[in-house]
Amino acid sequence: MSSLLVATTPAADLQLLTIEELRAAAGVSGTSQDADLTKKGLRIAAGIAEACKIRPGQTSVPTLKQETLQETFRECDDEDLILSRRHNIEIISVLIDGTTVDASGYEIDPEAGVLSRLCYDRLTIWRGNKISVAYRAGFSSVPDALKRAAEDFLRHLWLEGQRDPSVKASEVEIEDIDRVRTEYWAGTIPGQGGGNVVPDFVLSQLSRYRNWIA
Repeated sequence: MSSLLVATTPAADLQLLTIEELRAAAGVSGTSQDADLTKKGLRIAAGIAEACKIRPGQTSVPTLKQETLQETFRECDDEDLILSRRHNIEIISVLIDGTTVDASGYEIDPEAGVLSRLCYDRLTIWRGNKISVAYRAGFSSVPDALKRAAEDFLRHLWLEGQRDPSVKASEVEIEDIDRVRTEYWAGTIPGQGGGNVVPDFVLSQLSRYRNWIA
């Protein structure tokens, strides 16, 4: 079953870290590097959202931050509706073929994004040509665990930015004779494609936030 997802109120701020948290994670003081940190913060937020398989709305980009959404399902005959977004879900309204469903007629798992139909407090099937669900989903306050993942990602990017990307490996030997050996990449430099690839050690921290139903 397919659905149409629209962000009626997109997130005003996509950053997972404040500028103060970005500075602290990078180990810098002052404001001279704020522009670069802000850019990297947005890259981190986009990379994490992509890694977590967050579906974008028609009028917004993927984000784990809170948004108000309208999701429309067509030709439904299912026990549960799986909403495209997860985490802290608040249902605003549910309409079946234009008729509002009373709040006693459904229940939501706010973490998994599973919306179940109820009839006299018993589970039943969703049926309708068009079911529209208005809801809020995402984090208005970024959880500490997600912040830590973003901070680790930033430190990775920040250290990467301090290195010469053309250097493949370097070796320094100090014993009797000072010796320095440096190897350079030939041709295309790996990792310079400009994407938002999340390193494995950050991915391992994102299990809770990943959408396994892409």
